Amino acid sequence: MANEVNIYSPRYLAEVVRQTPAVHTYFRDTFFTNVKMFATERVDIDLVKGDRRMAAFVHPRVGGKVLKANGYQTESYKPPLINPYDVTTADQLMNRLPGEDLYSGMTPAQRAAQKLMEEYATLNDATTRREEWMAVQAIVTGTIPIVGEGVNETIDFGLTNKKTLTGDNKWGGTKADILGNLGDWTDAVLHGGFANVDTLIMGKTAKAKFFADANVQKMLDNRRMNLGEIAPRDLPNGVKYLGHLNDPSLDMYVYGEVYYDDWTNPDAPETKPLIPDNMIILISSRPNYMMAYGACTYIEDASGLWVTSQTSRVLRSYVEHHPDRRMVELQAHPLPIPDKVDSWLVATVC
Repeated sequence: MANEVNIYSPRYLAEVVRQTPAVHTYFRDTFFTNVKMFATERVDIDLVKGDRRMAAFVHPRVGGKVLKANGYQTESYKPPLINPYDVTTADQLMNRLPGEDLYSGMTPAQRAAQKLMEEYATLNDATTRREEWMAVQAIVTGTIPIVGEGVNETIDFGLTNKKTLTGDNKWGGTKADILGNLGDWTDAVLHGGFANVDTLIMGKTAKAKFFADANVQKMLDNRRMNLGEIAPRDLPNGVKYLGHLNDPSLDMYVYGEVYYDDWTNPDAPETKPLIPDNMIILISSRPNYMMAYGACTYIEDASGLWVTSQTSRVLRSYVEHHPDRRMVELQAHPLPIPDKVDSWLVATVC
């Protein structure tokens, strides 16, 4: 028998249940805090890398010694276009919206206004997720693959601090030296990238191998010396704090955010972890990398003229006919740029 509605019985809509994943931006908001918006489509950065030369000793009667300049290198980047949109047609506005009272009497115009706000929020969330994915890719791989309709290229930041353990040296292997690895790698970043890393981010499997290691357990179980502590707790933005090591001095985290990959194999899309399960990242907690936004250029409806905006987002709404429909689109040109190359390290450990 059909589930019939008796219009004579009182009815009450208790709530609207929306099951949508939260938007997490741990990498973007933690590591790419130098937000800059440009009035051009390209972003140029002059890279000046110093060294550890010391001033020379000279005799009082001898003139000083020139300290030669190192020069600089200019890198040019073009932030890619992100341009999601949604469409509202007349037939959609004739039906009740989620959460609308059965007999509220909302007009199609009122529904259109409410739907417009929801569409803006959806497009903004999708763009924010893409920015977070780009930020993670820039750190984990040192590159950002730009793959989409009509575009297939890679932005390469020239990361060289990449390590891969093999054989029995892998974490969990018979010759694994986890604490030795972390000590050597933090020193390598300090010497080559001039950065004092204080944060360890682990993938799921790497975390399990870390805490299962006998030497790690022995160190953390030492009652007479404060060599570290394990105090897991959930933090905002989808990240979990695991604890602290004193030697080397590192705060440990795991970031369990995932993304929906529908471009590698469109016929079989997958949900993948942002941080590969077998990888770790050693990075400073405040590197102040750049979050760049290129200019957004579009035709203004009122004047019919081309307009260039120096902003992180352009939200637009316009109408088309035959059939009548309202288009809602967002335009953005984001590009996270880890402008201090080799100031972090990534390693495949298991």
